[in-house]
Amino acid sequence: MANIFQIVKYEGDNSTFIWKSDIEDFNTGTQLIVHESQEAIFFMNGQALDLFGPGRHTLETQNIPLVRKFLSAPTNDQTPFHCEVYFINKAELMSIKWGTDSQVQYMDPSYKFPLKIGASGEMSLRVDDSRKMLMKLVGAEKSIDKAELTQMFRVFLMARVKPYLAQTMQNSEFGIFEVDSHMDELSTALHKQLTPDFADYGLSLERFFVTTIVKPEGDKAYESFQDIHIRQYADVANAQLRQKVGIIDQQTSAQRLVIESAAMAQKRAQEGYTYQSERGYDIAEKVAQNEGVGNLSSAGIGLGMMGGIAGSMSAVVAGITNEAIHPVMSQTNAPAESGEGPLDDSDEMASFKQKLEKLKLMKEAEIISDAEFDEEKKKLLNSL
Repeated sequence: MANIFQIVKYEGDNSTFIWKSDIEDFNTGTQLIVHESQEAIFFMNGQALDLFGPGRHTLETQNIPLVRKFLSAPTNDQTPFHCEVYFINKAELMSIKWGTDSQVQYMDPSYKFPLKIGASGEMSLRVDDSRKMLMKLVGAEKSIDKAELTQMFRVFLMARVKPYLAQTMQNSEFGIFEVDSHMDELSTALHKQLTPDFADYGLSLERFFVTTIVKPEGDKAYESFQDIHIRQYADVANAQLRQKVGIIDQQTSAQRLVIESAAMAQKRAQEGYTYQSERGYDIAEKVAQNEGVGNLSSAGIGLGMMGGIAGSMSAVVAGITNEAIHPVMSQTNAPAESGEGPLDDSDEMASFKQKLEKLKLMKEAEIISDAEFDEEKKKLLNSL
């Protein structure tokens, strides 16, 4: 027979998930104290009847409507039936570790080849339906802590997580070599799939994290694909690097050319001549070195034209050009003064080609204009 005004309260620790009070078969008027984040369920004859939330409750017939008919005055307000109270910890139990006991095979979406994978991590649970959870899990147990709860769900998790893991990996857009950077996506997918399974036990799967992926290290197929994967990205990276280096080299060469051109332009300005004058100097030098230059005189190119050339150059270039022209005139007039006869046809044609070549050089160097070139060319043709 129970004592009058007994106090029934929770006496477990923070890791305890479910705890049954040692006080049983109490009478009416007994005080029930339920802490925050807890619920208490009144059992009679093994049947869950009333549920009490946080606060202080007096167990009287008015507060226990489902057992009112069992309490009566003839028994001095003492129930002749077996009564129990279970306390349920509804706080979120965190850092519950989980892991697959073996690797599962799936078809990798990237390489379309069967590979094996395992996983482990942590999860957190919270009691959502105390009555359902007690009916399915407790039985005759006096208490269940976090470790015991984890052990209870170990087989359950293996039966659910392994096929879900294989399905998620096979249907994902990332392969085994990118999975480490998609842990959040994998965790979210598994959490969504497991939530209804835990709800059947009155539990809410608050959080579910995949923290480690176990890859098939040592498997020849895996290592072969791993090598292909690394080479694929390494070759692309090397090609991109070479391209960038080539662009840098081209930019460097272009900048060097600009700097050299600027330095050359500054040198010409300091020495008093232009690029056109420098080109004219080069042409005049080639004309002076050519044995057929003397024929320019007979083509009608005399001191007047070369004087115009000299006028567009510096004094030094003009002097060299005039020196090159004077021998031309002397060479052209020499046969007449010596009494030699006219040139034969083959010599005349060779002389024509040399004269025309010189005119082309002078036009390319912009010493004479296109119109002057056409005029002198016409004179050469008329002289044939």
